[in-house]
Amino acid sequence: MEAALSAVLDSIRAHPSAAYGVIFAVALAESLAVIGVVVPGVLMMLAAGALIADGVLSFWPSCLLAILGAILGDTLSFWLGRHYQSHLRRLWPFSRHPAPLERGMAFFSRHGAKSILLGRFVGPMRAMVPLVAGMLDMPIRAFFLANLGSALLWGPAYLAPGILFGASLKLASEAATGLLFISLALIAVLFAAVWLSRHLVRWAGYQASAWVSALLHWADLHPLMGRIAAALADPRHPDAGTLTGLALALLAATLILGLSLSLVLLGPDSLSLNRMVLDLGQSLSSPEADHILGMLNTLGDPALLLPLVALVFVSLRWQARQRDAAYWLAAASFALIASPLLGALIGTARPTPHVELTTWPWSFPNPQVLSATLIYGFLALMIARALPVRQRWQPFALASSLVSALSFARLYFGTEWLTDLLASVTLALLWLAALGLAYARHTAPGRGARPLILIALLAWLPGYLMLSLDNNAAQRIHHRPATALTHLTPEQWLSGAPAELPGMRQDLWQQQRQPLDIQYAGALPALSHALAASGWQPATRLNWHNALRLFSHSAPLSSLPLIPHVHQGRHERLTLSRQHADGRRYVLRLWATHDLITGCGPLWIGDITEVTKTSIAGWFAIPVTRPGTPVAELDALARALQSDPSFAQHRTERLRLSHCRAADPPSAASAPAAPASDPAPAPP
Repeated sequence: MEAALSAVLDSIRAHPSAAYGVIFAVALAESLAVIGVVVPGVLMMLAAGALIADGVLSFWPSCLLAILGAILGDTLSFWLGRHYQSHLRRLWPFSRHPAPLERGMAFFSRHGAKSILLGRFVGPMRAMVPLVAGMLDMPIRAFFLANLGSALLWGPAYLAPGILFGASLKLASEAATGLLFISLALIAVLFAAVWLSRHLVRWAGYQASAWVSALLHWADLHPLMGRIAAALADPRHPDAGTLTGLALALLAATLILGLSLSLVLLGPDSLSLNRMVLDLGQSLSSPEADHILGMLNTLGDPALLLPLVALVFVSLRWQARQRDAAYWLAAASFALIASPLLGALIGTARPTPHVELTTWPWSFPNPQVLSATLIYGFLALMIARALPVRQRWQPFALASSLVSALSFARLYFGTEWLTDLLASVTLALLWLAALGLAYARHTAPGRGARPLILIALLAWLPGYLMLSLDNNAAQRIHHRPATALTHLTPEQWLSGAPAELPGMRQDLWQQQRQPLDIQYAGALPALSHALAASGWQPATRLNWHNALRLFSHSAPLSSLPLIPHVHQGRHERLTLSRQHADGRRYVLRLWATHDLITGCGPLWIGDITEVTKTSIAGWFAIPVTRPGTPVAELDALARALQSDPSFAQHRTERLRLSHCRAADPPSAASAPAAPASDPAPAPP
């Protein structure tokens, strides 16, 4: 994948004129009548912006060609409209599909000359408004001014998201490739949840009448079971579409649950898919991802869900909706009964030794995912019944997004197997569908969604903010097992132990990203003090407080905050920077290990790299690490410590430094303890 992408980028660099021609052609085609409807101009411009951010293309040529293409495309569409005028209605495709032309005429009639500017940024109208403007004899001068002004705004506006996206990819790649993959995967999962919810709910609504007819016909052929089908598919029922959709969900959930339970009984740890997902989540670990996914993991916290259940129950009772309150309580309490019962009967063990959770020993059933699916799902069902038919997919989309985000976080932390999570979700869907069928048939539609939405937000939002912001650190540590320290003598260390220490910085899938050429045994302040005389100074790392410095394009490289690097899911614990007179900047980074050298101190592993400034479209600058080790700088580091008698050196395939004080040997208690924001990783 990476090799193929590099080959594509190299090809574009070798033929930039072809890439600029594609930008012009896409901008032109997107503005042409009829053709522009099917041209993926937004995606192409997004890709062009990403190439600009990567330095493959230049901003101003790309922007000017996009503007020229847009102006020419609108001009051609305007000319076609003036030439054919009312005859357009008899030409294909408008002769068979007049709706787009009618919508364009209504849009132009409503906004007048402003429609040229507005239509440029409205997807369905972009290719139709200039055509309609010519058809309705808009003055040429007015059209030209509107066309020029809108194109000048459109070009930079459509390239900017791609540039920002490409810059964010470069930032993520510099800091941790795992974070990039986690972010993209999470966005894809949430998009899929929303898309499926929207289309499944709408599809069920559209197919409801056909399903009702089929069930009633089946009722005539099967008198005994037909009475059940006739009751379910009563066309006079106001929620016939909801009922048939729930019936389909019940059938699908039953089939999926049966498959999932069969995998649970076979043993989830024996499935290669489960192992692959578990290993992938561990290899993608990074402090930033821990922080984000830790917040999502609180979506199933009992301290968040129980107040929501209680407040909604009290609200329903206060509104004299006793039956609704009873169904709500039945949905929420199912997990309290099913989790311990199924856990005792067929509970499967959690993945080990990746997590050490003693409060709930089973991977299936998972009470957090089960409860979240039941509560968010039934709340969505109650809200959807009080909404217009066209909007009923929205609460289901939100509920599925919350459950998907929670499940994604659980897989990332490795607390459950993939198949066990699927079984927990489908078990909840099975109960939801069965309960929803009874609820929709025996209760009246809601009297308004707004009160229920406000009550749910009042109960849920403050609790989620408190849990995710205050208890996030403890939540993340809770998922990371402690690793015992390994004690080594200096002789063992200098002879090559510990052999399991990696020789390369490991990030995504244990990818070898940078040689780790330095091992240091001792206290970090002592090393920083000893190197200060040779120009090594503590470096400022990128955070939310200094991120604005990156937008100073003319700032010198020495003033840019350094992007933290990730090795085995952790940031470096020491970052020193050295600036040369010729403008070159070198960075020394050290990561903690789980080893302790007797008489010296904790063992650290790290590298020296050169950092350069990369400009992104002339807007901002990013410090980017050059691959490889500057050997001369590594030798200079060794020479800088030769004059200090408290430091010993040993050099074979890597530089080994030690700061030993025999009179005050460090103990195991002086080993580096991972802070709350930097959880200890699994052993390499």
